[in-house]
Amino acid sequence: MGYKNMQAVYDVNRAGRMAIRRGDNMTLNKNAELVLMFMASQTYDWDSENNCPPKKLMDKQVPCRYYTLGWRAISDALGMVMLTPEQAMGGNAEAKMKTRENSIQKSISDAWVFLRDRGIIKTIEPASLGKNAGFLLLLGDDAENAAVERWARECLGV
Repeated sequence: MGYKNMQAVYDVNRAGRMAIRRGDNMTLNKNAELVLMFMASQTYDWDSENNCPPKKLMDKQVPCRYYTLGWRAISDALGMVMLTPEQAMGGNAEAKMKTRENSIQKSISDAWVFLRDRGIIKTIEPASLGKNAGFLLLLGDDAENAAVERWARECLGV
């Protein structure tokens, strides 16, 4: 799960789809890349060679390249909300932790906006009370992305 998707993220990088201008130079939006890499690692691979889902996923009607774990899974997996020992031992550790969580949530949300604006992810199902948003990863060319979306919508009934 996710290996081929992660390779596709490198293709997205090489194509310049995540490039941003920094002064006189171009560089990668590293925060967006980190978020996308995690998302890619946690979603089922798409068979790019045949432009269809793998057989085992077809039989189970499982969407490929579809991420629903939310921001907290990214934050937890990457250890983004950690306090220093001094902060943890301080009298207001809970308040510092909440501030840190809010900052990380905004950072991940900003990465999603960047990726959405670049056409690299697409919201298929919006977040609702108690349910994370469902993001489709658009890591291929137009034909592949259209096939990935058709398959996801068919599996999800949306």
